[in-house]
Amino acid sequence: MSTAVTTTVGLLPESLQKSLQSVVERVNDCGCGIQVVLLSTSAGVSLGRIVQQPTILEEELLANLESTWAPPSKQFPLLKSGDIQIVTAHYDQLTLVHVYKFAPVVVTFLLQPNSNLGAIKSTAIPLFQEKLEPLCQTLYSLLPGEASPSSSIMPGGYYQ
Repeated sequence: MSTAVTTTVGLLPESLQKSLQSVVERVNDCGCGIQVVLLSTSAGVSLGRIVQQPTILEEELLANLESTWAPPSKQFPLLKSGDIQIVTAHYDQLTLVHVYKFAPVVVTFLLQPNSNLGAIKSTAIPLFQEKLEPLCQTLYSLLPGEASPSSSIMPGGYYQ
């Protein structure tokens, strides 16, 4: 079984936080090695965090990841590499999986270096997509100028 999960206070409803916590516990039992999940908008506004205790990650690093990685997602179409939905980066101390397919919500998984990336892609991401669907729909209805979900994905990249 996984260790206790703590949620850093965010803008998410408590029921959604608990639901996402249960997803993290479930996938960590399968060897996913999730240390932190960051939820933000594509503009870099933090929506919330799920932190697996203990973690070696500092608050400053987490805040920088939220505000720095989400906004560049709109630049991916300039690479002309097709529809980029997931970016994976490997570092000495962690692996970062950045998921843009939940527009307008951006999800960043910070994982242990030896994590099972197949389990993240096949289990964690679909479960998060299911749990975040109501939040994404709400954000589309509340945010002025946001494209609707059906027209949000541009050919060749993330919504503009």
